Amino acid sequence: MDAVGYYNGEFAPLAELKIPALDRGVYFGDGVYEAVRVDQHRFFALDEHLDRLQNSLAFLRIPFSMSRETLKAVLQEVADRVDSAHQQLYFQVTRATAARTHSFPEGAEPNLLVFSREVPFADVNEPRKVIVLPDIRWKYCNIKTLNLIPAVLAAQTAKERGCCEAVFHRDGVVTECSSSNLLMLKGGALHTAPADEHILPGVTRGHFLMLARQMNIPVVERAFTLEQAYGADELMITSTSARGLPVREMEGRAVGGGDSALLKKLQAAYQSYADDRMASAGE
Repeated sequence: MDAVGYYNGEFAPLAELKIPALDRGVYFGDGVYEAVRVDQHRFFALDEHLDRLQNSLAFLRIPFSMSRETLKAVLQEVADRVDSAHQQLYFQVTRATAARTHSFPEGAEPNLLVFSREVPFADVNEPRKVIVLPDIRWKYCNIKTLNLIPAVLAAQTAKERGCCEAVFHRDGVVTECSSSNLLMLKGGALHTAPADEHILPGVTRGHFLMLARQMNIPVVERAFTLEQAYGADELMITSTSARGLPVREMEGRAVGGGDSALLKKLQAAYQSYADDRMASAGE
């Protein structure tokens, strides 16, 4: 099948999957989620995603009791039911199915929704254009909740303006993008906003920082400004399906292109690292 879904023990073609109207994820967005790469029916960095999921669940006080091994088995079965060798698998946990009341319902069990479909990797050789928007999201952007309307509106605005992403800022200080992290190369160093409550600590972002340190490339985890971003040697976007996409235009102004050698070196290092991890996962 092209796309498969799962909800609380039931598998179905994604277009046929049903969830209850009183799932609190429907009317409150009361839940958390993750998205992970699946290639050749093997997961990439699944444990890092599950660690982040657990952190989000703890913050929202959702008592999800399924063991990690059982959850992994469900995710694997969904991925195995999809024909494509290159998938992105999404899974979310919501607090419960219950009558609509703001306080937590007593005695109700959390819900697990999973689906997977074919999603190719974005081409890291294709230059990208982005826009810039104020960051109007809530305080705890490090928690991966279902409440994504500011990101949805930003992504649509970027699409309408012929761009792939929206770069968020708070009073001129860059945080991240609508669904990805933004990294900067300047003077041979890799810069990124710190992993505080203003950004989601992307798994791919973390891998790029690790690889840079291994390659003796200085890493600066300190917020940078829009002015600094416009003067960057390189800007790149990272996410589960975006492995260092080069940004060449921001708000109609040319950016980057000043250190393509280092950019390509990091892209190649990440590709090699990912290939090695996927190969070992299949052993």
